[in-house]
Amino acid sequence: MNNKTGKVFHDLMKKGWIDRTENPIAWECFNEEGVEEELKTLGDELNFETYRMGDRIYIVPTQENDLFLKNNVDYRRDIKASSEVRAADLYLLNYLAVYLIYLIYKGEGDNPKCRDYIEKENFVKLFTEHCKEVESKALGEEIVKTDYSENFVQLAKAWLQKPDGKPVDNKALDSKFGIVNKILLKLKADGLFNEKDGNKIEPTRKMNDLMPYFLKKERVAAIQNFFNGEDENATNL
Repeated sequence: MNNKTGKVFHDLMKKGWIDRTENPIAWECFNEEGVEEELKTLGDELNFETYRMGDRIYIVPTQENDLFLKNNVDYRRDIKASSEVRAADLYLLNYLAVYLIYLIYKGEGDNPKCRDYIEKENFVKLFTEHCKEVESKALGEEIVKTDYSENFVQLAKAWLQKPDGKPVDNKALDSKFGIVNKILLKLKADGLFNEKDGNKIEPTRKMNDLMPYFLKKERVAAIQNFFNGEDENATNL
């Protein structure tokens, strides 16, 4: 591996991306003959891919990666939670994060982004309505054929049992707004979402850049069908 490939890999590992303006030397190195091919070879071994969007190049771990992906210990640190936090709470946080992504990027076509931000109150309202629908379907006559697994039903019930709490600074896991503020700590730590004016949740440039990579058309359809209750195989997401 030549020195230029090492320079690009080093700078990618520092922030997760290199920017043409902020990292001109690494950017030029990436465009040198043979560097991208060597990064692909390295990625095949270490389980990552590089993805170019506009004037940025990102490093993205694949599902098999055991070096870059975070575990529950990392997760607890990002949300500033103790080791006593139940795994069920972490699952609910993940569920909420996926629903947030769905609300922002449930559009159609080449660019699935359908809104620039969502207010916390509206986010809590929409997720609560979704959880009520999940619970209602599970209690209905078609419970055997429900589109939602028992795990999702239990997470929906856990959400509905929580009081609203304070929308601004509350971070307790025993309230709806506390859960929202906790997952925002995680999403901000990963550079995916920010808060604006203490109430608006908006995606970062990194999030907008990477969504076309993660949400291929078939993946978008699967997520949309799941939250619309249309996919019997939705539990495989």
